[in-house]
Amino acid sequence: MSHVIALAMQKGGVGKTTTALSLGTALAARGRRVLLIDIDPQANLTQGFGVDPSQLEYSVYEVLLNPERGSAFATIRVDEGVDLIPSSLLLAGAELELAGRVGRELLLRKALRTAHETYDYILIDPPPSLGLFSLNALAAAHRVLVPLQLHAYALKAMPQLEQTIDLVREINPDLAIGGILCTLADRRTGLSHEIERQVRERYGSLVFHTVIPMNIKLAEAPTAGMPIHRYAPGSAGAQAYRALADELESRLTH
Repeated sequence: MSHVIALAMQKGGVGKTTTALSLGTALAARGRRVLLIDIDPQANLTQGFGVDPSQLEYSVYEVLLNPERGSAFATIRVDEGVDLIPSSLLLAGAELELAGRVGRELLLRKALRTAHETYDYILIDPPPSLGLFSLNALAAAHRVLVPLQLHAYALKAMPQLEQTIDLVREINPDLAIGGILCTLADRRTGLSHEIERQVRERYGSLVFHTVIPMNIKLAEAPTAGMPIHRYAPGSAGAQAYRALADELESRLTH
């Protein structure tokens, strides 16, 4: 049975997509079978692997429209041990298209019913807003991984997310926060250290020991269409995501 993890934060620019891509490839490097799902109309995760969303035959759009077909038909191999259900330009209009569909928040969960036997990890990257795509991601997940940027307003974003998770538990009772990841940490500033201290004080063991640093190579890798472990394997960013993969596996198996 796979671990299904949605990366969620109702605020953009926190390193959510970078974490999905980099954690997924780091887990695959440990020999795990990984499926990444890009359910964001911006398709940043898809493009992060050098895939052009306008050139796809199938994408998550077709998966949501036809969940009875499963998900394998729209899956492509993007790296060793890593498969992707990509996003596409069509997804932008799908929310309206699916508005009258009964059980529309459960479409992804239905489509993934056989994928659990194929993969060790399924990581879902939804948009940074509460809408149909985010609800589908949370309804399909077992755990939520929360990227939290270490800046002055970091903690203000958490209550809204926690409220959303509580609402989704009506259709997915077992959903829980699987971990909070401090991202974009600038170790040169006292503010970053102070915000991290506050986050750990409030959320305790939910917070991963691993902290993702602000790192130029992590910012450059998506533009190159390559995961960080290929673009700059020795960088501080790549090392941090390898450490996160180790910590996540330890957390899930103990």
